[in-house]
Amino acid sequence: MEIRKLTIDDYEACMALSEYAFQFKLTEDQLEKRRRDFARHNVLGVYADGQVGAKLQIIPFQTYIHGRSFEMGGIAGVATWPEYRRKGWVAGLLKYALEEMNRNKQSVSFLHPFSFSFYRKYGWETYVEYKKYRLSTAELPAKQLTPGTIKRGNAELVELKQVYDAYASRYNGTMNRDDTWWEHSVYVKKGSQRAVYYDEAGAPQGYIFYEVKESKFTIGEMIHLNEEARQGLWTFIANHDSMIDEVTLQAPASDLLSFQLDNPRIGQEVVPYFMARIVSVEQFISQYPFASQDSPLQIWLEVEDSHAPWNEGVWELNVAMNGTASIWKKAKSDDEGSLNQPIRLSIQSLSAVLMGYRRPAELAQIGRMEGPVSAIQALEKAVPERETYLLDFF
Repeated sequence: MEIRKLTIDDYEACMALSEYAFQFKLTEDQLEKRRRDFARHNVLGVYADGQVGAKLQIIPFQTYIHGRSFEMGGIAGVATWPEYRRKGWVAGLLKYALEEMNRNKQSVSFLHPFSFSFYRKYGWETYVEYKKYRLSTAELPAKQLTPGTIKRGNAELVELKQVYDAYASRYNGTMNRDDTWWEHSVYVKKGSQRAVYYDEAGAPQGYIFYEVKESKFTIGEMIHLNEEARQGLWTFIANHDSMIDEVTLQAPASDLLSFQLDNPRIGQEVVPYFMARIVSVEQFISQYPFASQDSPLQIWLEVEDSHAPWNEGVWELNVAMNGTASIWKKAKSDDEGSLNQPIRLSIQSLSAVLMGYRRPAELAQIGRMEGPVSAIQALEKAVPERETYLLDFF
């Protein structure tokens, strides 16, 4: 198996494989756009019989975690020609991708799985889910009179970014979008219609991307920074009641829409979405903002990670009173016979905990984390609580 970094000369071969594996056909304009994206992505392939037999791409992104921006490698476009499947090529590509992301200091990686169990084998774990709503016109929130105003049309990107960044930084695992992503993904995929809610002072406090077609109001993205903006946007939606029969949207898993309705029995579904993986324990934890402590804290973590050996072993984690962390791997000969017993966990469990998707106490309860009760309680106190969410797809 020969793994190599692919170049623009391999673009047509990669697109032919993608179109076959994912069963789509692109227009000439779409192919040209994908060509530009291909040039800035880190694309890896397995060569066989003089052709690309399997491939994946690492897309450079940034993600918010506890209000900080982390470098993130987005794994996408994983595909193999059927005659080359079940030869372990994807496993080889994923291991090579981890090495690449580690070298490039992308300390965390996200992907959208075709199979959660498949990618768990390689260290990724579920990190986010969302609520999917379907409401009839009769089930919409009641119209409210708000002091602000709605403006429909093409809002300035600077205003949309202002609202999005304020909202996204409240969650873990949201994308820190650059202008290129807004132009090539958000504007293209979220809906051609847009409306912004402004407060009395004229400051944008929420927005909506949507489509109205065949009596359906499809919300591609809806963000509000406060209750006033939420009410204003829902009133705008409800004002389409003569045109539509239903509204669909997605929201964070903790969203309170049904609780705020006169009749909470609406169509709603919790959907597991993306997976995350810590690529480098040392890089990730060194920039991770732990909760403030009453006194300095020391925790030992024994991490299992067979696909990224630089993570495997016993780590000494020290958290200062202000939440700043330092971490280093202990040599096998260090502190032999020490009374310090580590918390034992897989890279999947560590990723779920530090992303904020699951709490240490929860994983200890179901056997996904083992160790002294006092150490697990200390980790529980040290990891800040913050919900995960992701509004994007790649």
